[in-house]
Amino acid sequence: MNDKNNDTSKMNEETTQVPVNKKTTERSVNLAISSYFPIAPAPLERPSIDDDFLNLPVVERVTESIKYNILCLEYSISPKGGLRQWIKLNISLLLLFGIPILIFVPLATYFMAGFSDISELFLNATHFLLESAFNILKLIGVIIVIASILYFIFKLLVLRFGQRGRKTNDEDDYINVTPNKNSGNHL
Repeated sequence: MNDKNNDTSKMNEETTQVPVNKKTTERSVNLAISSYFPIAPAPLERPSIDDDFLNLPVVERVTESIKYNILCLEYSISPKGGLRQWIKLNISLLLLFGIPILIFVPLATYFMAGFSDISELFLNATHFLLESAFNILKLIGVIIVIASILYFIFKLLVLRFGQRGRKTNDEDDYINVTPNKNSGNHL
């Protein structure tokens, strides 16, 4: 029993929770955001040429002079660092939104082409079903017309030849001329 209590007390000592400070959390979130989206521009230092410029090889001198000219242009446009900050922000936005767009737009286009193919198949199937239904309706109409014609012909035949075929007694062919006893006229 004591062993279990000791084990649980050890576990409680090991898993103590650290209180979360809201300010610390906000600072860490702000730090993470500022690392991706720098907020305040930093002033630039005045550009200078490397001290060992004349002793550099030709290729390195050319690159150093291009670098110096670009830094001088940036410094003359925005000595407080606003241009650099703007470029950093746009590059960060490009990385944040551009890379997922470059990944997902081709996939979405591929799937949309598949959906287009599927919708074309559905269109063809619907067209086939409508044509089949129309042909079935035409067939039903033809059957109804033929049945109506046959029924009309049958009725004509029954009216024309049906009276003779139904008579089984010869009495119906003659008119009954025998007087009725109940009538007042006696011959």
